[in-house]
Amino acid sequence: MTIAEARPLISRCAERMDALSGDRVFDEWAIITLTQGGAKLVAYQGPRVEKFRSRFNADIRPLQVELEGRKLEVGEFAFVPDAAGTAYDACVRIGPQAYLWWNNTDATMADIRARGSWMPAQKVFADLCELFRRDACIAE
Repeated sequence: MTIAEARPLISRCAERMDALSGDRVFDEWAIITLTQGGAKLVAYQGPRVEKFRSRFNADIRPLQVELEGRKLEVGEFAFVPDAAGTAYDACVRIGPQAYLWWNNTDATMADIRARGSWMPAQKVFADLCELFRRDACIAE
């Protein structure tokens, strides 16, 4: 699948997670592709588009630590339970050179889990991961 095809699927996933949980699970997501020229933002949805680029390296640091020494396969994901504020909570490898970063800028994954809103949303998240495992996102 292309990035253009992936974007509405991700948006629908976020909406369905929110509807099933009765609360906001993630309020921002970004697709980043890795190329020979470095990391490139190819899609973003969230409340801080103007600050996203300048904060990205700092905001992914907790997940970088979590992923150190691991190689996610397409469709696999990682979470950080205590990534506060603008630090990213989750990452999904959606293609050979593409990653989907999820964040709740007001709560950590531990907060989301504690209030119980994550349980109903998990299946939707897992289904999206499985979709990318079967049909990897190819950078355009």
